[in-house]
Amino acid sequence: MTQTVQGPAAPTTTTSSIPVTAPVTAVVVTAGLTRYLPTTLAALAAQVRRPLRVLVVDVGGPDGVAAALDEAFAGSPAPAPRLARTTAPGSKTFGQAVTRGLLAAAEALGESPTPWLWLLHDDSAPAPTALLELMRAVSHAPSVAVAGAKQRTWTEPERLLEVGLRTTRWGRRMSDVEAGELDQGQHDGRTDVLGVGLAGALVRRDVWDALRGTDAALGPFGDGLDLSRRARLAGHRVVVVPAAVVRHAQALYQGLRDVDAGPETDLDGDGEPDLGDPRRSFAARRRSAVHARLVAAPLPLVPVVAVAGVLAAVVRALGQLAVKQPGLAAAELTGCLAALGRPGAVLRARRVAARTRAVPRRTLWPLQAGLRDVWTQEQDRRLARLEARKVQRAPSELELGELAAMATRRRWTALALTAVLLVASLAAFGRLLGPVVGAGARLVGGSLALTSSSVGQLWQAASSGWVRDGLGQAAPADPLLTVLTVPTLLAGHLQAVVDVLMLGAVVLSGIGAWAAAGAATRSAGVRAWAGLVWAAAPALLLGVGGGHLGAVIAHAALPWVALGMARAVGVQRVDQVLSGLVTVRRGDDEDDGVVDLDEDAEPAAAASTAPTTAIPSPRPAPTPAGGVASAAGSVGGVRVAGAASSDGSSTEPVGEPVHPGDSTPEPGPVLVGTPDPTGSVAGAAGAALALAVAVAGAPVLLVPAVVLAVVAAATAPRRRGRLLLVPVPAVVLAGPLLAEVVRRGVPGLRLLLAEPGLPAQSVPSGPLLRLLGVPTDPGALVPAGLQGMVATVWPLALVGTVLVLAVLALLRGAAVARGVRVGWLVAVVGLAAATVQAQVPAVHDADGVGRAWVGASLSLALLGLLTAATLGTDRLQTRLTRSTFGWRQPLAVLGSVVVVVVAVGSLASWVWTAPGATSLRSLARPVVPAVAQQAQQGADASRVLALSATSDGVSWELLRGDGLELVDQAAAVQTGSLGGGLRSATVAAADPATTELRTLVARLTSTAPGDVAGPLGGLAVAHVVVPPLPVGTSETDPVAAARAQLVGRLDATPGLERVTENASGTLWRVRPAVGADGSPAPTVVTSWARLAKAAGDVTDPATVVTAVAATDANVDTTVPAGAPTRVLVLAERADPGWHAWIDGRP
Repeated sequence: MTQTVQGPAAPTTTTSSIPVTAPVTAVVVTAGLTRYLPTTLAALAAQVRRPLRVLVVDVGGPDGVAAALDEAFAGSPAPAPRLARTTAPGSKTFGQAVTRGLLAAAEALGESPTPWLWLLHDDSAPAPTALLELMRAVSHAPSVAVAGAKQRTWTEPERLLEVGLRTTRWGRRMSDVEAGELDQGQHDGRTDVLGVGLAGALVRRDVWDALRGTDAALGPFGDGLDLSRRARLAGHRVVVVPAAVVRHAQALYQGLRDVDAGPETDLDGDGEPDLGDPRRSFAARRRSAVHARLVAAPLPLVPVVAVAGVLAAVVRALGQLAVKQPGLAAAELTGCLAALGRPGAVLRARRVAARTRAVPRRTLWPLQAGLRDVWTQEQDRRLARLEARKVQRAPSELELGELAAMATRRRWTALALTAVLLVASLAAFGRLLGPVVGAGARLVGGSLALTSSSVGQLWQAASSGWVRDGLGQAAPADPLLTVLTVPTLLAGHLQAVVDVLMLGAVVLSGIGAWAAAGAATRSAGVRAWAGLVWAAAPALLLGVGGGHLGAVIAHAALPWVALGMARAVGVQRVDQVLSGLVTVRRGDDEDDGVVDLDEDAEPAAAASTAPTTAIPSPRPAPTPAGGVASAAGSVGGVRVAGAASSDGSSTEPVGEPVHPGDSTPEPGPVLVGTPDPTGSVAGAAGAALALAVAVAGAPVLLVPAVVLAVVAAATAPRRRGRLLLVPVPAVVLAGPLLAEVVRRGVPGLRLLLAEPGLPAQSVPSGPLLRLLGVPTDPGALVPAGLQGMVATVWPLALVGTVLVLAVLALLRGAAVARGVRVGWLVAVVGLAAATVQAQVPAVHDADGVGRAWVGASLSLALLGLLTAATLGTDRLQTRLTRSTFGWRQPLAVLGSVVVVVVAVGSLASWVWTAPGATSLRSLARPVVPAVAQQAQQGADASRVLALSATSDGVSWELLRGDGLELVDQAAAVQTGSLGGGLRSATVAAADPATTELRTLVARLTSTAPGDVAGPLGGLAVAHVVVPPLPVGTSETDPVAAARAQLVGRLDATPGLERVTENASGTLWRVRPAVGADGSPAPTVVTSWARLAKAAGDVTDPATVVTAVAATDANVDTTVPAGAPTRVLVLAERADPGWHAWIDGRP
């Protein structure tokens, strides 16, 4: 520990009646040479009445404190105070540093202590008369032990921070000073208060020592109030001296200790540093507040206060979440728990306070605030906030009219777009709406499986880790099942959700694109065009026709991802108009009232984060307001100091404060309307949820999404961390899938390329068609009347126009350059993902090995191109109106007509071709006859074996419920049989369970002798069904002949008994045949779970087995007593994950 001491100056004679030197030791605590310390030391040296000693306590930080101390007092008039500097490393609080510094200084100087201590932070600069007024107050009142100063803001000294403190009886802190309140002497009548802040406070030395300084457990917050309270209870007075003024930067409160910008950056003139953010210190302040309440409460009420603190923390956290402050919500909980987790600190503080207490706690009641005071203060603050918003944001009547006209135009355009898309969907799916909506038929076809599951079945399939396809298999479920659980819970049934998603996909996608386009432009026409393009995208229309549910969901969700990410960083466009203020400069050619903004000026939503000089602008009589503004600016009569470039730097000097009396700067354009966005946590959360939905529908988007999020965060002007968190929910949702990919190694990458639903091969289009957004053969989009080259080009025209506009957008200036480049990057990543899908086999179905659907990847590519195109057309009309009439205007009109006609024509052609080209169909009949369904729902939980005749032989399926359900499908199962290299997939050999089933099917479809009841019962098959022929199949078709042969063989197969033949097909019951000698048929148990001898063969009808009741692959029942050698046999694929307990024992 070191000290730097300056000897006393020569005595000086003075004729003043007020002593020049006060018996005071000024203690300044600093963490090295901070940006505030020189100002504070200079203010200390300029005191009218100087302290006898000045002690600077350095707790550790940048060097240079001694030099700053000497420099500040170098020109100080005599008598100069005695200067000392000491170090107190390791001090955790202000009070601890003061105590250690005083002890070290006493040891070094060997002088008796002064009667008074003047406590100063390094960021608290006293006014020249501060010490004079404090000493005058204490000299007139010997009972005063603590005298606090009036605190004002550092940057705007006329604004108040604090004039004494008080609390309610339950510990709520009240300063009675509004934020930004001007000091007009309205609080100068105060004297006795409950507490004062320690910055600039005068404390009697003996009282400081008796109270043992401040409570170290409080940290840097609440120490002044706690010291004042204990001083009051010790029988002393605590007063505030309004005539003594201290400027306080509140660096710890504002979180400015680790911020590079200094406290002088207050360009909005509110007295608070622009980069200050009290949320940074919120957790520490909450911890101190809870600790103080535990210390101040009477001992019997401490448990009550603790419980009430926890409950209040939960309620306050919920309130913070409601106002979109998740960080503060977490701080509410952690702050409370941190205080409650230190009972030792609470006990020590209570013991210290008890030793010095001389008066009861009720003596503090007159100084505390009551319920009426709290209510009045809250009402005043609410009214002040409302008034401030009115002053800052209220446009003129003319501007309000223009904003209202924009909103009306936007609403009508959105309504028209929705109507067009709704009519198109009704026309395209009219033949399906009646059966599906009116008659309750199910929507099937292509890759779309049956979706008749309940919420419970859906959740069990999503969370069990067991896929019940066929004989079942341990594998992660598709993430789509988890996502569909939420809307199914609301709708009550999965089928209703799928019907809305598939039949309403065009409408839902168009509305999403309309909303997302609003972040790139405020032109209603451009937004409507973007909605039409997205709704008529070939990837969507062909995906709906092919039953690709996951890709359709991803297509509808992607615009919301883009919108959320734009709002997360605050780069979305907002409704603003140019004000008609007289301070706005207008050129001679602006007769129409449109301000000539630089076309490359940064849009308001993407303005730089650099501070902008702002001065109030008087509002004159209304003049014609300008058009929609897309330039950097503020709201409510605040001028724009300069346009900001795309890299976040300003193109004009900013940051020079404007003071009254200065020459008036050249005014810039004034914007009114919606405030400039600064980023939104809710936007980031919305983007994260939408991305999770998109990735659940198309896992191939996961890797591109993570890559794009990282790139977007690197290029964002602000709030970059939020973009990095956007993919987190998607990664968590796909976690089981990713774990399976890692387990399988390189072949497991196919799992990310596959899609949910029934496995169905797709023939990907070529590179050129993929560039133009077409995932496969576009013939389904071409009307029958088009022939030749027109028929070839027509389905490519829609994305082709978008591609041309996206290329032209690259020529735009800095205003949209960054967004256009990001859009092109998204397009490139999407095309790369589609190329990988087109090259890597990832589907294994009845037709062999093939490629997966590339539509979702092309949707991502189109999103990027459409983003670039929309940004490129933003403010095009304004730019054209500023140009002399020439070739640009006719070309722009012609181009606009072309892109609109192509978009509308593409949608119309799909409406024309959809009824005959789509694979979707309504299924009114049950797939499994009612008799077999009833048996499945019984205690046996049996299965149905479906055999279908094809031109190549016989296909088979093991069914649960009424057909192949979405919940029984999983990409992990469908790709599990694929091995080899990524581009040369091989089909792995079948496992024993599959081999057993295939052998049984071969036996059923051949003339092999023997009873099949035993083997079928061993697989829990109680019925066999042959579905009817497809609609439209003639009796002469080879498939019809093959089906007839199959039915004949099954009729002649021992162990099968025909039950019925109806619209669902021909049904047989599994029943052993009577022996050739007339002996009775054995009993065959077709239960999914059964008890048998350890060495027994359950496929042998002679083996004695006992059926065990089961439900949804679970057994929870009472079994009859029997031999301990019995085993539980399940008709499911063997897996180590199966566990059984009897009487609670494994």
